[in-house]
Order: sequence, then C-alpha cells, then structure tokens
Amino acid sequence: MYRLDYTLNNPNKGSIPDPPGFLKARSKETVAIDAPTTDVIAKRTKKATELKMKRAWDLAIGPAKSLPMQAVMLYFSGSGIQIFSLGMIFMLLTGPIGAIFNILKTFEQFRPTPLPRKDGTIGSPSYMPLILPMLAFVGCQGLLFSLGLYKCSTMGVLPTGTGDWLQFETRNEPPEWSAARASSLG
Repeated sequence: MYRLDYTLNNPNKGSIPDPPGFLKARSKETVAIDAPTTDVIAKRTKKATELKMKRAWDLAIGPAKSLPMQAVMLYFSGSGIQIFSLGMIFMLLTGPIGAIFNILKTFEQFRPTPLPRKDGTIGSPSYMPLILPMLAFVGCQGLLFSLGLYKCSTMGVLPTGTGDWLQFETRNEPPEWSAARASSLG
C-alpha cells in the first residue's frame, strides 16, 4: 500500500516508471481496475497457446534426445545375460509402453486454452492441436522400444531362429513300417 500511495502522491511521477504488473488507481480512496477487453484476452490466450505448443513439442522430442545416451548405456552394459543388462532392457521395454498408455495425462497440461467466443462464453479445451506432438511422442517412444528389442536380439534373448521353437514342433509318423517291426508289434 505504501508504494501505491507513494506513486499517487509523488510529484516526480513521470520520471520513475511504474514497476511491471503495477495497476494504476483512479483515486486514492478506490482502486478501480479496468477489465481487459476481449482483444487483450485473445492476445494473451494466443500467446499462452503458442508457449504451450512449444513446450509440448519439447516434451514430444524429449525421448529422442535421450536415445544416444540410452544406446551408450546399453553398449557398456555388455552382451552377456546379467542382472544389470536385463534390468536396463526391462526398463527400455516397459518405459515406452507405460508412457504411451499415459499420453493423455502427459499432455494434459499443454491443452490450449480456448479463445473466448463473441457471445462471451468459453469453450472446452481440446486435444486436437496436440495431435502432431502426440504422434511425435509415440514415434520417439517407439524408437526407444526398438532399441530395447535390438539389444534383446543381440543378446540372444529373442526367439528368432528355428532352433528356438523346437519344443513346439511335432514329429510326423513314419509313412512305412519295416517288416520286422510290424511282426514284433503285431
């Protein structure tokens, strides 16, 4: 309140600029604040929406930025089947899946504030402007998941060869029997 009185009663009022965010009063007794017009609200909303979209793109590309670090960590974990390398692979395979399932909660804070309509009402926020950042996020998570699958393949954990599926193969009955076997078995 001191600053408000000082500013209103200051004879050198023009020489010192008001601090940022300071609202001027009409008189000493009452503080009247002019309501912002719809144009001002629309400009603020547009600026906030642009900032939210920039932050959404930063979040969407974030997993791709960690891809080289994850690759180096996998390289140094070795190709043997040990608890450390299996734990890293487990995190690389489950992390992207969990992130994709929680994508709406992840991008909730970046939903743009809707602009006010001409009748003064405000619509509900939508995820439609965030479709491209969300797709980029899913793609980057897919890259992390594929890195984990590649590491599983190089370690030999994935069943990729025919020898890995021998337990599921069935033997066919021989098409003909020898005479000795037929006479012994009846």
